[in-house]
Formats: sequence, structure tokens, C-alpha cells
Amino acid sequence: GASWGDALATRARSRLRALLDRLELLSLEQDAAAEEAARDALTLCTIHGSKGLEWPTVLVVRMNEGECPSSAALTADGGGGGTDEALEDERRLAYVAFSRAKARLILSFVATEPSGAPATPSRFLGEIPAALTVRDSQLR
Repeated sequence: GASWGDALATRARSRLRALLDRLELLSLEQDAAAEEAARDALTLCTIHGSKGLEWPTVLVVRMNEGECPSSAALTADGGGGGTDEALEDERRLAYVAFSRAKARLILSFVATEPSGAPATPSRFLGEIPAALTVRDSQLR
């Protein structure tokens, strides 16, 4: 018949199998929780870092002159107007940011700098057809 050692080995294998099954369940639960957390996560990145990625909703902040287009692009000609090429590069970057949105794109700008100086909305905002936009005042 079966020896005492065989019985212990069988019992140990059974307990080990039960432990492994439990660990597998825990792993599956953690994977599901991580997946759920990822769906609700906020991803913060630069426009350059967003290339090739998409999200259901994209928020682009500080769509102001000096930010988008950048102050470097605005002073590329030395006179403050920017060169056509520099502004076109900035426009392409804005398009990259805008096209990361699968369903909803939110663009924001500031009216006043933290210093109290007035801020100007980006010229690129004025290039978006009005039929495609909803102003904040229309949301309330």
C-alpha cells in the first residue's frame, strides 16, 4: 500500500496546488484592478511625447500666444511676427496635439498671466471653424 511518506507528499501537492490556484486568482484580480485603474488614469505628456498615442479625451492647456505658437517661433524673424516656416511648424505641432483625441478635445487658454499681465489666446484657436467649437459660456 501507500506509505506514510506518499500520503504526506500527496497532501503537500494538494495544498501547493490550492495555494497556486489562489495566487493565480489574486493575480487575475490585480490585473483586472490595474486595467480598471488605467481606464480612469490621467496621462500627462508633452505634444512631442504624444505622437502615435490616442485618448478618448484630450485637454490641451495654455493655448496662448507665446506657448502655442511658442515665443521662439514668434521671434524667429527677429521682429516678433515669426517666420511662415516657424509658425507652420508650430501649427503642425498643434495639429498633433489636437488629433490625439478620439472623441473629445478641450482647448484652454488663460486671459491673464500669473504676473497680472494680459495674455492673448493662440492665433490657432481662431483658425478652428466655429461650427466645430463649443465655448465655455455655452456649456453652462
